Amino acid sequence: MVKRTREAQRLLDALDAELARSSERAGTSLSWSAAEREHLAMIGECIDRKVHLRGRYENCDPTDHKNLCRLSTEIRLLDSTVSRLLKNVATDLPQPMSPRSAKAQRAALARWARDKGAVS
Repeated sequence: MVKRTREAQRLLDALDAELARSSERAGTSLSWSAAEREHLAMIGECIDRKVHLRGRYENCDPTDHKNLCRLSTEIRLLDSTVSRLLKNVATDLPQPMSPRSAKAQRAALARWARDKGAVS
């Protein structure tokens, strides 16, 4: 287990709590998929790095514009990376398929099965 910063651990705990609430609402046991677990690890690493860089930014000489700019750029990139990774983590169940969509899906599968039989 990797030691995480408070900020990273707080976000990861909040996501786990969100998944637990969704699990209770659904009445089933939900868990993270392998891809989501990997995304959560990457999110934690990005936040840890961002906290480290923020500390360096705050301790940087105010007249050292070159390093301030580099650190600021890296922090902004990490912010966008975390946002992008969070979009890949779902804590809610997908919406149930409407009857019309289910009917269309069955029809498409029937056509594909019929076409597959004709080709073979």
